[in-house]
Amino acid sequence: MILTVVGCAGTVPGPDAACSCYLLEHAGFRLLLDLGTGALGPLQRYADPCAIDAVVISHPHRDHYADLIPLAYLRDRRGAAKRLPVTAPAGTAAHVVNPAAPPAYAGALDWRTPPAGPHPFGPLTVVTAPVVHSVPGVAVRVSAGGASAGGGSEGGVSAGGASLTYSGDSGECDALLDLARGTDVLLCEAAASVRTPGAAETHLTPAQAAGLAREAGAGHLVLTHLRPWADPLAALRDARQVYAGPISLAVPGLRVMV
Repeated sequence: MILTVVGCAGTVPGPDAACSCYLLEHAGFRLLLDLGTGALGPLQRYADPCAIDAVVISHPHRDHYADLIPLAYLRDRRGAAKRLPVTAPAGTAAHVVNPAAPPAYAGALDWRTPPAGPHPFGPLTVVTAPVVHSVPGVAVRVSAGGASAGGGSEGGVSAGGASLTYSGDSGECDALLDLARGTDVLLCEAAASVRTPGAAETHLTPAQAAGLAREAGAGHLVLTHLRPWADPLAALRDARQVYAGPISLAVPGLRVMV
């Protein structure tokens, strides 16, 4: 798999980064993890929007879903061959599309709820787990090839191929740790690198993200979702005090082989 960071800013776009959006490519299949504010523009540098095969939205906050409607418009007007499957927590569609007056092009999106257990997405396998946030949200594990899921906090997830785990937005919780165990790449938010109201319970600090990577045995930590006014070098320093493995700071255009 190849991970491309399309956007990585937390809450609002920064001067050089759109909000959360990550492109995973494997065997010709293109999966988006989130499509936040401003992400559709830079996405077109890396992939034809009509060639995206599926989207997973971690939770219904605009910095993770806002550009779905512009994407639907673009695909509709360009005559995309099929509806785009969008997997998201229940109720997300009502945040994205006004159910009382949906635009005609909203039909370009095919809404689905996260399935129980591992689920095939083309040549990929996706597993989700509920996490601790201010709205219902999920973390996402994507594996190349087959995967199997264990039960609860004792089983965790084992994958037959390379794997990436994306935290979405979450405070510390057992479900996120279990999902991330043994993952090759942990793409983990660190929005609590700066203090904001309510962030302590629903976001991770860089040190907490690093602790998660260490405890899960992740092979590579990618810190993301820093707020535009955060100090990224300070976040990196804090993480390196906790986790001895390789750490990258997410920036637009960063590519990671998984």
